[in-house]
Amino acid sequence: MALHPGIGRPVVERLGPRDVPEVLSFLEDEPVLNVYLIALVLRDALARPLDAWWAARRHGRLCALVFVGPQSGAVLPAGDDPEAHRALGEAMAADGGPWPERLQIIGPREAVAGLTLHFPGPGWSSRLERDQTYMALAPEALVRGETRADLREARAEDYAFLYQAGAELRCEELLEDPREVDPIAYARRVQEECRDGWTWVLRDANGLSFRAGLSALTSEAAQVSGVWVPPALRGQGLATRAMRELCGRLLMRSRQVCLFANDSNEPAIALYRRLGFKPIADWASSFRVRRPS
Repeated sequence: MALHPGIGRPVVERLGPRDVPEVLSFLEDEPVLNVYLIALVLRDALARPLDAWWAARRHGRLCALVFVGPQSGAVLPAGDDPEAHRALGEAMAADGGPWPERLQIIGPREAVAGLTLHFPGPGWSSRLERDQTYMALAPEALVRGETRADLREARAEDYAFLYQAGAELRCEELLEDPREVDPIAYARRVQEECRDGWTWVLRDANGLSFRAGLSALTSEAAQVSGVWVPPALRGQGLATRAMRELCGRLLMRSRQVCLFANDSNEPAIALYRRLGFKPIADWASSFRVRRPS
């Protein structure tokens, strides 16, 4: 969070490995909202060669952060200081990258709005904007009921099903087909899902009936993503039972389970509420593409 909102002019700088303790201290003020970024810091210690960490300070203290993954195109702000994020966006736009052809700017709604006032700059256009709700589930809030004990980790033999399901999920949520946008990278990601132990599936005689993934895990929070049920099987309680099982397992590893859902996806938000999830923040995603020169 912003330690001194509105006091002093934000000063922007790039961070490096020596800043790890300070960055973790800042992010751990909101360990559930920032679980993905905390997991990145713990994994790479701000030392991954192509990644970039930008920060804004007021009177020498961190008040906003942005992670940029030049290979993945992920741009992830943290903090609740819109002015600082505007300053970060301006500095990052002036820096010029290098950025990939596509960027995914995801985080607290006001932070995304502040950052995108200037970033990524001229020559880019918005492909898709999503208002979202970030939700969290504590152990005591999980609504008990029927589960699916046959939920299991994905294996190599699930590749074809996950390949199709992931493409349909992305077409539905992001209005693009990864098999056309970046087929090689997409195929590689599906292979990883079949062996990383962070993707769960339900399969019956007719094929895949549920899938969900884990995008970040710390002792404080487990972030779930990519929840999907084939359209023909929706409305039957399948996702509720599978998610209840998954959440029960994850709450044995972390203090809370978290996720974010598009505000327009009312059935999904209703499902999560039935399980006991509570909204904790306004979230947003902004997908930008470089215009042809």
